[in-house]
Amino acid sequence: MPKTGLSSIEKLKQQITLNKKQEADKQEETNAQEITLVKDEDAPVTEETFGRVWSNYLLHIEAEKKMSLWVIFRNATWELQNDGTVVIILASQHESEMFEEERINAIPFLRKNLRNTNFDISIKVNSSVSYKRAFTADEKFELMVESNPLLNDLRKLLALDLE
Repeated sequence: MPKTGLSSIEKLKQQITLNKKQEADKQEETNAQEITLVKDEDAPVTEETFGRVWSNYLLHIEAEKKMSLWVIFRNATWELQNDGTVVIILASQHESEMFEEERINAIPFLRKNLRNTNFDISIKVNSSVSYKRAFTADEKFELMVESNPLLNDLRKLLALDLE
């Protein structure tokens, strides 16, 4: 008796191929919709959203072990302009050059997380910016108290002295 039609294995192969094609088409359609949404609906950049995304970026570069950049960006100040551009104020030309090298990674991260494809950063170098440097135990403690005032209360409660 001659065989007619496809064997069960061949039918299964065809069904798997068809399922993969349908899944790829759905994924492609979803990606196209997401791209359209991002391009059509840029979210406005506010101080709150930028501050949150900037903090996330700092965590990101810390996780990548880019510690020199992390210190520079953590100490940098920023201002949101009326046009949605952020001006990052750095302490030296060297820090500006380091940011320019990192720009290729920073801008896409910030644009994606801010959901704004037109977002941009400009750099301003302010050489009068100086960082507090603590050398003695008293100076170190005072710097820590500036960031967390309750630390002084804890020191008094535990009757601790600085060495």
